[in-house]
Amino acid sequence: MTLAAAGDAAGGSRENPAASPFIANQSIATPAIATQAIAIQVTTTPSASGQPAADQPLVAVVVLNWNDAEATLRCLRSLAGTSYPRWRVIVVDNASIDGSAQRVAAAAPDALLIRNPVNLGFTGGVNAGISRALQDGADYVWLLNSDAVVPPDALARLVAAAEADQRIGLVSPVFHAADRPDVPEHCLAIFDPQARFASQTADPAQAAVWQRTCPHRVLLLGTALLVRRDLLRAIGPLDPQFFAYVEDVDFSLRCHAAGFKAVALPDVVVLHTFKQPVEAPATVAPYVHYFMSRNYPLLWRKLPGPVWWRKSSLWFLRQRLAQIVRMRDQPRAVEAVIAGLWDGVRGRGGAYDPDRRPPALLRLLLGRGAPFWLALLDRRWPSRGVAG
Repeated sequence: MTLAAAGDAAGGSRENPAASPFIANQSIATPAIATQAIAIQVTTTPSASGQPAADQPLVAVVVLNWNDAEATLRCLRSLAGTSYPRWRVIVVDNASIDGSAQRVAAAAPDALLIRNPVNLGFTGGVNAGISRALQDGADYVWLLNSDAVVPPDALARLVAAAEADQRIGLVSPVFHAADRPDVPEHCLAIFDPQARFASQTADPAQAAVWQRTCPHRVLLLGTALLVRRDLLRAIGPLDPQFFAYVEDVDFSLRCHAAGFKAVALPDVVVLHTFKQPVEAPATVAPYVHYFMSRNYPLLWRKLPGPVWWRKSSLWFLRQRLAQIVRMRDQPRAVEAVIAGLWDGVRGRGGAYDPDRRPPALLRLLLGRGAPFWLALLDRRWPSRGVAG
């Protein structure tokens, strides 16, 4: 998930989690490469608490690989030092074409490797791992991005927090930049049901305030997310229509709707490399711009009440127009934003098709006409655009 497109529309009224509508019925030839073996297996030694490993919850760690063996193997190497005594790894390969699945299989022979015949996106790939984890009797599933690096005690502390309160459905660490380990990047976010957007913070103090004052609106990233088995039974896996991005906003909301809690642990830090589609749009692929433009409108369709004639939808349009203006020298990225908006309005989910173009009139209005519409919106709401 990325909340970079969500902006800073914070506040708003508290919603009653018992009346929330988010519960969904979803049961949802390569060259030889030398590799270094990684010991990834379930351990049977007693834990630091003295409790025998066999008596502790079984955790299935689901890591999704897509054409990036280096990141996946780095993640697995960090996992190899995990102190938690009862866990296993499920690597899901999303139809990689670069030989990375073979490299992972050779380097981590004790990991279960699931090979999807087609790219099912983040949601579909992770859901394949979740399904297998539940079949194998896992008590928790740890969704771990392949570009995350975890400290040895991270999993043990996440499980301990979840075991301390059976109503906790989701537990997450906080995240620091992989290239600047001392720099916080993300703690948690909160959802404003009136504005229909999220506010995020990297400030532990602010995160603590939000966790205390509006716990039923806390959103957690899917980057290193520990999920309780009972929650998955209650709400199902990730919603596959999102394919990638915003799916964890939806998942957090569904968690709250089912009466579970979502908690971030400020003293557990995982390193992660975040994409910067707004600050550095040229550094990300067009499909990122597409999903970020499409998936918030898809999320809004799952919320109660009017969708389109709200200030939040105009604010989101303003954001997308500003992004188009910033990317005027990147025609493929501009087309991806416009296609995402078009598909989001129509409720079309699934994969990104770079060959399918939005209507010519829409490309003209939002592509060439973006500066005009952006200036018009800013004149109508001069103080903070349409977010004010």
